[in-house]
Amino acid sequence: MVSSVHNALLEILMLSLLLATYAHAKADIVPSFTLPASAVADTAATYTVKVSNTGNASASSVTVSIQLPVTHTSPNVYVMGALGAYSSTCTKVGTKLNCSLGTINKGTNKTVTFSLALPQNSVALGFSAVATTTSLENSTANNSASATANVTYSSYAITGTDVYVTNDHCTGTNLTSYYECTLFPSSISSHDVQLAADGTLSIPVAPSYYGYWGQDSANHLWFEYWDNGVLEASFEGNGVPGNCFDGLTTFPGSAYVAPYEVCF
Repeated sequence: MVSSVHNALLEILMLSLLLATYAHAKADIVPSFTLPASAVADTAATYTVKVSNTGNASASSVTVSIQLPVTHTSPNVYVMGALGAYSSTCTKVGTKLNCSLGTINKGTNKTVTFSLALPQNSVALGFSAVATTTSLENSTANNSASATANVTYSSYAITGTDVYVTNDHCTGTNLTSYYECTLFPSSISSHDVQLAADGTLSIPVAPSYYGYWGQDSANHLWFEYWDNGVLEASFEGNGVPGNCFDGLTTFPGSAYVAPYEVCF
């Protein structure tokens, strides 16, 4: 009799422990990025977002929303760069990729990928991702992730007695990349510049202007426009495919900027 009672109590205890363990079993979804070690400007590269379930229960109806880098255009913004193919589980909505991952079992993960050609940009280009699930989670503090792209540039050493370059550009406020100009082709204008071997420059259509130029590395070009002893504009650019340098031109004392593409 005593043995039977003991066994019954033991079974009740084990069942209680099992129920307690089940009650405390929760999912824990964690997104993370895998970016290429370097992304050559204007060249497609593949980006990966992984969503891992580090909890002790399955995660149901998992989604991940990926915010792509955006332009500084106004009033509308766009993806900063040429978006290529992406996983079939994703849908592009504005400047985001919204991806449905279904169920992710405990201790496993699922990934999505996308192709993006990032342009030269005067500020860092960042990504973010937010994952969700309909299942209970141990914590939601780790449901987001962010990453910054490492954009690298092409090298072109400008040599010669006199080199003529064409400067295509648009003008606005808060712009950071020549890519933003290409979204509105009618906004682009151009002028030619002569770069002399002694580090001076001239603008054939504006003979009163003069200036200086140089390269501190083969993937970087700078120049300045002066008029009657006054600095009018300063350009800093980096090499992109096509024998060009993309960058931003600023004007002292002005809120306006002009993204340039300088090709030779």
